[in-house]
Amino acid sequence: MSLKHALLGILSYQPMTGYEVKQFFDSSVAHFWNAELSQIYPTLKTLEESSFVSMHVEVQQNRPNRKIYEITNAGRDEFLRWVRGTQPPADLRDPFLIKIFFATDVPIEDVLILLRRQMEEQQKVLLFSETVLRDKIREGVEHSHSPRHGLFWTLTLEMANAYRRAYIDWCEQSMRMLEESILDAGSQPAAEQVASIAPEAQARTEAG
Repeated sequence: MSLKHALLGILSYQPMTGYEVKQFFDSSVAHFWNAELSQIYPTLKTLEESSFVSMHVEVQQNRPNRKIYEITNAGRDEFLRWVRGTQPPADLRDPFLIKIFFATDVPIEDVLILLRRQMEEQQKVLLFSETVLRDKIREGVEHSHSPRHGLFWTLTLEMANAYRRAYIDWCEQSMRMLEESILDAGSQPAAEQVASIAPEAQARTEAG
């Protein structure tokens, strides 16, 4: 995803400062995209140089002046051109999968702990999405009086939640496969193995 086009999309709602743009990121699209102020300000400067946004200074008394950025007609045209274009599938980059890929020499009991914790973290994020983020969409619709905005915002949330559910399912399936591998090797039942993991095994996992 192009950050410059994301910024154009945000500014298409209303003029904002760079800090307000960052707040919008954190409160609306954090479930699938994020950006830091260190990225936002240089990109806004580039957009201004390209005449896609304009900037004016709002003078304030007893407070620092505010730089307000506003999308131009050329910026709207560029944004709509980008939205209408095709988008290739995004690459999957997940550090946790690197750990699993190279976990051959790690005791299966430790890998089960990793998978369990990863599943629990995904469940927390999913719960946050289903409650806090869904409420934010509802509040945004009430503020903008635009159910159409809410429809498209909800589409992105549903995609993010579907990804979390799939990740949770994968964790559960992976744990079953590992437990079955223990049974196939003639070891004691997997449930007993997991329950009898020594504290030092958990310490090794946490240290990793």
